[in-house]
Amino acid sequence: MHDDRTLGERVADEVAAFGGSWPFIFLFVGLMAFWIVLNTVLIQHVLHHKAFDAYPYIALNLVLSALAGLQAPIIMMSQNRAAAKDETLAAKHYEETLRLDHVLAQNTQLTRQVHDLAKQIHQLTEEVRLRVCT
Repeated sequence: MHDDRTLGERVADEVAAFGGSWPFIFLFVGLMAFWIVLNTVLIQHVLHHKAFDAYPYIALNLVLSALAGLQAPIIMMSQNRAAAKDETLAAKHYEETLRLDHVLAQNTQLTRQVHDLAKQIHQLTEEVRLRVCT
């Protein structure tokens, strides 16, 4: 099922896989901490105590909003693909269940026939035994 994915579907799956992982969370927290330290300490020193993005870090807020705005629809695309795959798999499982139900019904019918034949054989052998004994 993965072989026929388009480039956009592959990208959506990869972004969703990475965006929902612990490495992403650690990297993201690290980048935010780096941004804060960079703007609070280093750039202020270079710009003579004028911060590029001073507290409350409006530029960082803009970047985070843009990231969330892009990441959310990409993750939703991947979830839609996962839901479609789940539906396909559920349909296959349902078909398999129906097939097994049919096989079970046939097996039950054959078992009843064997049981009926066994009863007939038992009756015939009882009749033969009674004739021999008399």
